[in-house]
Amino acid sequence: MKPQSRSRAFSYFEAVARIGSIRKAAAALNIASSAVNRHVLDLEESLGVALFERLPRGVRLTSAGELLLAHIRRTAHDFDLTRSQIEELRGLRRGHIHLAIIEAVADVVAEQIATFQASHPRVTFTVDVVGSQQVVAATVREEAHIGYAFNPPADRRFAVVADVPQALQALMARRHPLAGRDKLRLSDCLPYPILLGDESLGGRRLLDTATEGSSLSLRPVVTGNSVAVMQTVAARSQAICFQIEIGARSGAGLVAIPLVDRALRGRLVIGIGRNRQLPVAAAVFLENLKADLAARQRRKA
Repeated sequence: MKPQSRSRAFSYFEAVARIGSIRKAAAALNIASSAVNRHVLDLEESLGVALFERLPRGVRLTSAGELLLAHIRRTAHDFDLTRSQIEELRGLRRGHIHLAIIEAVADVVAEQIATFQASHPRVTFTVDVVGSQQVVAATVREEAHIGYAFNPPADRRFAVVADVPQALQALMARRHPLAGRDKLRLSDCLPYPILLGDESLGGRRLLDTATEGSSLSLRPVVTGNSVAVMQTVAARSQAICFQIEIGARSGAGLVAIPLVDRALRGRLVIGIGRNRQLPVAAAVFLENLKADLAARQRRKA
């Protein structure tokens, strides 16, 4: 039975089951009773089982008919729900979105929020700027709808929905002795004062791994969880701080230089709680974040 014919047969079958009579169902559908009966017979032949008991004054569903009717109604309900969600996507009016993000992507996310609110001004946001560990924790506890982190700790409850490679870069003042270099190794930076993120940041874990078991040693003059603080200190001194590509922008007195050490490469990820169904507003915004991240990766390539 072809899909179009099957759909029509299901419609006729549901009407007969609901009304209890082929003749009355045909009248309600405004078609010939022979047409309704033919589609029901074709459906029974296709399934290899009787769907109705033919009675002197109407019909009654068989056990197989009850199963088919439940399936048809369940499918119709699922379709109506999906259609309702699609309509919400098209005419999104209100909602609230809670984000947990690392500081490196704050500007990127702020741009996406501004663009989103231009089309959906009644959707509100809460944005928590925290380290990668806290991003994962807030997301898996469902405090945040969406998490945006770099090189986060593994957690099976955190479902990564988009990710791109990112390497650390060294940020320093424009007058710094290394500022004219096209690329650097971590060992080039260590003779100078080091500004280091704390253990909650994904970049710090990469740096610790890169120096573990080697002759390199990290002796930071400042340790903290604020990228802005580190960059301000670096811009006004001979110190060097580290940031991933998406947040390491030259300007405001700073120069960003790529680090070529393989151990200083990680993943920038967007994730949600595993098996969590997001509200419509959050689901739409998530797709925007994913598209933006993919576009940035294409431009980089």
